[in-house]
Amino acid sequence: MFITIRCVGCRMAEYTVKCVTTDDSSQYDDCRCIEKIGFPGKNSPTVTRTPTQVYDMIENDGDTVLVKYDGQTTKVIGATHGTTKYVRTEPNDTKDDNLLKQPSC
Repeated sequence: MFITIRCVGCRMAEYTVKCVTTDDSSQYDDCRCIEKIGFPGKNSPTVTRTPTQVYDMIENDGDTVLVKYDGQTTKVIGATHGTTKYVRTEPNDTKDDNLLKQPSC
C-alpha cells in the first residue's frame, strides 16, 4: 500500500539574489564562473550559498530564486554541465545572464 502525502497550503521559500561572487580566472565567462550567490540575511547583511547549494534549493527543496535587474524580475533555474550543478536565469529579452549583472558580494 502506498500513501501519498500532499501538503495543502504549504508554501516553499522565495529568495531574491542580492549579489554574486565570480571567479575571474575561470575558463568560463558565463554563469558557470559564479562561486557564491548572496541573499539578504535575517541576522546578517548577506548570506552566501554555492551554485550547487542554490541548485539544490531550487531542484530538490522546491524553493523559488529570483533575480532583479533593469526593472525586470527573472526566475533562476537549475542546470547541469556533465556532473556539475549550477544555476542560471530563465531565458528573457537579454542574451546575458542577469545573475552576472548583480553586484559583487
